[in-house]
Amino acid sequence: MVSPVQGHGQPGAHPNIAWIHDFWLGGTHHDKADIDYAGKIELCAPHIPYLVRASRALCGRMVRYLLDQGVRQFVDLGSGIPTMGHVHEVAGAVDPDSRVVYVDVDPAVAAVGRALVSERESVAYVEADIRDPQRILSAPEFRDTIDLAEPVGLFVIETLTYLPDSDDPADLVRLFTEATVSGSYLGLTHYGESAELRAGLALFDRMFGAPPVVTLRDREQLGGFFADLLLVDPGVVPVPLWRPTTESETGRNPELAPMYTGLARKR
Repeated sequence: MVSPVQGHGQPGAHPNIAWIHDFWLGGTHHDKADIDYAGKIELCAPHIPYLVRASRALCGRMVRYLLDQGVRQFVDLGSGIPTMGHVHEVAGAVDPDSRVVYVDVDPAVAAVGRALVSERESVAYVEADIRDPQRILSAPEFRDTIDLAEPVGLFVIETLTYLPDSDDPADLVRLFTEATVSGSYLGLTHYGESAELRAGLALFDRMFGAPPVVTLRDREQLGGFFADLLLVDPGVVPVPLWRPTTESETGRNPELAPMYTGLARKR
């Protein structure tokens, strides 16, 4: 993911959030430092692991929805570790010929991701910063996997939370969607402006030092990222409320979840 935290295993650095997500999702690509740091986050914001798991479940629902619409290629920007029900696993279970490109800026995360998908001809991993769309779109791994003349499912799951307004994330989203054809889709999730999250960040700062830098944006701000795209029902909603298929995906008080999502189609 795009994040101010440093690479895996660097003394004195915050672990990359990708390793921590892997721990919360039940994966195996993390170490004791990641677990310890995850524990600090959980102490200050106990609901974060639930939101991470809800976000991964949501991604699976979006992939299956897009497969039902005939989409067979996907790009995940700021993807982290491609395991535990990630895009290619969900899509491949329906259509083994589905094509997926993962993108992450962290060299250590990308190296692990590349190794994990190396035996899948239709899956590639690009090490790049999403703030450089041209580099991503022109990368050989991207061009060999994704045909931009066909519809694409573009995912930016939680990643925009780690981009400040000075990076103009709305323009970045626009540049990526402009590269796709009509009938493509954009799926986003974003941590919302929340008193609970603000309190958790402040508590972390008092107890452990500066927390990872994030930008919280409210529901209306997330809706603005979709610009002229056509939102799929139910629109921009808390993550658990986007087309849940089971009661466990909804959870308790889903309307209070401080993470929003939406999926929209390019005209």
